[in-house]
Amino acid sequence: MIALILGLGLAQAGDGPAWQRTGWGFGGLPAINYNSDEGLGLGAIASIYRYDGETSPYKFSTTLLIFATTFGVHAHKIDFDVLRLAKGRLRITGRINAEITRTNPFCGVGRDVTCDPSEAESQADTLGLEGDDRTRFLRRYYLYSYIRPNIFLGGRYRLGDLETAQKKEVFGTLRAMYYQPGIFGEVTPDDGSKYDQYVDGGNELRKEQGFLNVLQVGLMADTRDFESSPSSGYWVEGSVRGATKIIGSQFDYFGFNTTLRTYRSLIGEKRLVTATRLALDGIVGDVPVREMAEMGGTQIYNFGGGLNAGRGIRQRRFVGRAKGLLQNELRWKFWHVEPAGVGVDFTVLGFSDLLFVAREWSDLGDFARPVAGEGLGLRLAFDDNFIIRTDVGFSAAEDYAPSVYIDI
Repeated sequence: MIALILGLGLAQAGDGPAWQRTGWGFGGLPAINYNSDEGLGLGAIASIYRYDGETSPYKFSTTLLIFATTFGVHAHKIDFDVLRLAKGRLRITGRINAEITRTNPFCGVGRDVTCDPSEAESQADTLGLEGDDRTRFLRRYYLYSYIRPNIFLGGRYRLGDLETAQKKEVFGTLRAMYYQPGIFGEVTPDDGSKYDQYVDGGNELRKEQGFLNVLQVGLMADTRDFESSPSSGYWVEGSVRGATKIIGSQFDYFGFNTTLRTYRSLIGEKRLVTATRLALDGIVGDVPVREMAEMGGTQIYNFGGGLNAGRGIRQRRFVGRAKGLLQNELRWKFWHVEPAGVGVDFTVLGFSDLLFVAREWSDLGDFARPVAGEGLGLRLAFDDNFIIRTDVGFSAAEDYAPSVYIDI
């Protein structure tokens, strides 16, 4: 954190928000995080920003992340974001990412998955496992491993008058990825595991392996006062997406997403803010399990539990073809300091996450039984762009065992 503050301060000395200055800004620090699903994470992150004095929150940024956790998760990526191209109308983002994990949860598909340890015990009995083999089987019964290298490229084009507060944009994205169940030296996941049973075992696991290339197009409107840390306005979007063999995908499916985010300041100086996100997402067709745990439009994130959608619930526990999300946060910015000329804001918050999930479209009645997570969080924002977040969540679905998330 000290390295980050010094780096930003040397590059951005001056008054006012960082984006109102000109020149380069940079930051780098050890990437240390923790969450209950993936363990303690260690690595390094470095970011570079270009400011032109006019574009908020920056004109250009790029970030490099090298990262691994104690639970065998690897997440290495490089990304970029360029704003106000084509006479101020075009924004282009891109990312190359390598995702490797040994500990992806899988308790089944749909609203009523239980992750019941007694089911694992019963399956171990059926397989006649004893000693170390039984211990390992029980530990991994509700887990599976995979490798997923992927590339993302997205563009947003602004419509209408550039001087209006409301931004109206069309957007399009391409996600190209390869799914490999198991990791290096493993042809298949654990025999008899929940995931193994779901894909029918044996060579049938191959139906979860292959290229998935997804095209997505949509429309959005945005009136947020500041993109990275909004205190007023809304952001609404709708999109459709699809994968087909025509673009080299080995899976075929159609999907949609619609998302509304709203922000409202309750007290002067934008210190007390409410934030809400309401999203609906659905797919029809042939997709790997891992893809059923993703939702979004301009932003793709994990659903069903975890840091982004379902705090207090184990990561990606509740997956299905139809998904809904309602998140509410009350944020209080209680302290502002400027060490080395860098503005640092401290914000505490309370949150509630409601998950709606249906295994198939015929199960939409399950939306009447949402899964809830709630808790408290802390945010540290450096010049409004670089944010460190800490959340602690609880859920009845996990017997109120605390889930801790520390992330950059």
